[in-house]
Amino acid sequence: MEQRIPLDADEILFVRSADGVIGVVKSGAARQLFIETVDDEIVMTVDPEDLLVASGFSNDRTTTNAIICTLALIRDSGSPLIVLPKHHPASARLKVVASVGKRTVLRCDIQKGTHPEQDVLCGSLGLNGLEVSSVEGHVVLRGGDSLTVERRPFR
Repeated sequence: MEQRIPLDADEILFVRSADGVIGVVKSGAARQLFIETVDDEIVMTVDPEDLLVASGFSNDRTTTNAIICTLALIRDSGSPLIVLPKHHPASARLKVVASVGKRTVLRCDIQKGTHPEQDVLCGSLGLNGLEVSSVEGHVVLRGGDSLTVERRPFR
């Protein structure tokens, strides 16, 4: 299944399954974002139509608020994306993880917070395989069953 959903830079798109939720915002401006690993700092150039996607591992109000906060910290405050080494003990405690780019695929079979590649993001079982991509003025969703989609102001 494919859905094409309009999305402006001042909006957030929530995509919910029974066991998880993602939030999606457009970058809104050309900018640089930083990806921090144990050994390196990666500088990523982001275009206005690129997407920031944050994934939460439950579908409740607390997780939704954490996603909003995470996306605001990265997009509006310039906080870096943090990548942990595989098998890091903090990985299991992460409640929200994020990626940035033109396309992101959600996967439930990877460890949270350990992937510097920005085209894959850990997600809940109900969001597994969902592809989120950007086209001018829209977000395209491919895959996923029984998902709820909601657009809201982002502020």
